[in-house]
Amino acid sequence: MQSFHDWFIVGVSSNMDTHELSLQLCDDYKTRSATLAFKGATSFIVESFIAQNIIYNTVVFDNPTSTEYQSARAKLEKAHPWGNNWPTKQIALISASLGAEVLVEFEEMQSIEVGPSI
Repeated sequence: MQSFHDWFIVGVSSNMDTHELSLQLCDDYKTRSATLAFKGATSFIVESFIAQNIIYNTVVFDNPTSTEYQSARAKLEKAHPWGNNWPTKQIALISASLGAEVLVEFEEMQSIEVGPSI
């Protein structure tokens, strides 16, 4: 998975009916753009979204016994405390150099580069 280091998060959209979360990105030179689409996204957190949201790194946790996975899952459960014993899914962490950080629990992720910046 591409890390999108120094790319900007320029938009966030969700569809609760289809359980999809989309992040619109552009590179630091604003010459390329991409969409990260998370399908089967049952819970997510977007924190500190500001005018300029610079990505530091993108990582996916898929080992439920790892400390990183358990920490991320605990944050998601605290933000969305309804129900328990949910099926285990992958969790993506998009960490920030500045601005928004994103945690999303999902089944499938697509990265779609769309060419010139949005």
